[in-house]
Amino acid sequence: MVSVLSLLTGAAEAQDGKSPQSERFKPAVAVKSNLLYDLTATINLGVEVPLSRKLSIDLPANYNPWTFGDGRKWKHWLVQPSLRYWPTRTFRGSFWGAHGHVGGYNVARVFGEARYQGWLVGGGISYGYRWNLAERWGLEAEIGVGYARLDHTKYSVGADCPTCGTKLKSDTKNYLGVTKAAISLVYTFGKKRPSSLKKDFAATWPTPLPPITGWERELDEEETELPEETMPAEPTIAAVSYRHEMGRACVWFPVNKSTLHPDMENNRSELLKIGQSMKTVRSHPASEIKKIQIDAYASPEGDETRNRELSLRRAEALKGYMKEAYQLPDSLFAVSARGENWEGLAEAIRLDESLTDTRRAELLRIVEADDEVATRKARLKSHQGGQSYQWLLREVFPLLRVSEYRIDYTLPETATNPDRELD
Repeated sequence: MVSVLSLLTGAAEAQDGKSPQSERFKPAVAVKSNLLYDLTATINLGVEVPLSRKLSIDLPANYNPWTFGDGRKWKHWLVQPSLRYWPTRTFRGSFWGAHGHVGGYNVARVFGEARYQGWLVGGGISYGYRWNLAERWGLEAEIGVGYARLDHTKYSVGADCPTCGTKLKSDTKNYLGVTKAAISLVYTFGKKRPSSLKKDFAATWPTPLPPITGWERELDEEETELPEETMPAEPTIAAVSYRHEMGRACVWFPVNKSTLHPDMENNRSELLKIGQSMKTVRSHPASEIKKIQIDAYASPEGDETRNRELSLRRAEALKGYMKEAYQLPDSLFAVSARGENWEGLAEAIRLDESLTDTRRAELLRIVEADDEVATRKARLKSHQGGQSYQWLLREVFPLLRVSEYRIDYTLPETATNPDRELD
């Protein structure tokens, strides 16, 4: 928030950094208090509401009615609405803002032995960052520069009447400099994401890849007993156990992009799941990875052919990450493009408890129809005047741009029995 002190002196500071971001609920409105203003005993409150996936409107206001000893006072009121753009998503990470401000002030014995009474108006731009410390609590820092026009009257302050004085002059000042500075404690109101959609969706879809057959040893051949002296020598090849480690990495990709950003949405935690799988596979030094299968999907928006190509590039992106992170040869990998994720879309609609039964049934009829893909997409875009499609774009489609992986590996059979030792 702007203070009159900041407007007259241009002194303000802010801090920046990174922190974990909550994914558990859908934010509806955030309320905040500027700690810098709290230090000056100024009553202040900010309210921020998301307008879309990347836009929000912030409305901070403050009021200081106090007169202190010796006629010293810092009385003022200020409203400073701001439109914010969040490159990642509202209430997450960095943001840019465009703000306006209007207010009035009556300041005495702060800037010398005089009293200034007047009003201000102006605007500016700002940059900030929000750290989501917990599901609902966060910390926000913001710094902005801009213009303010200050129109005030200057009064003398006498010893006999420190709160009044003689009018000295009226003046107007055009100010360019810091117009916004805040370090705010934030509490976000919201609701749980429908039926914990992201968690439920990842846990129930898609169906895991079927087990790879053909590697198991054929053990059903009837053995023939021979005299001891004619028994062939026992093979020296160690018996092995064939295993697999599977998982779904719900790695988020930007729309129409195949670049893997570890810090986008909850990608870091999803990539840690792959790390846990690799840790399981490599927990025994005798394990040997035989194959890593990666299948990737795209959300059903845009051109179908392009989406298939896009899903292949996303599979290749995850493959590149695993190769570099775990020093694996290219020959171990097999990737495939699953194209548009219509099955996942239907499953996400079924899981979303925020939908009415009627709306859910209508959407499922569209998604599961035997119509051409282009026809289904057109019907989705027009459903309820486009509101359903905007909801899908915002809440569901990002969940469909997923990749699933399977790591097939072998272990010596003795490694699975703690009572036996390796040769």
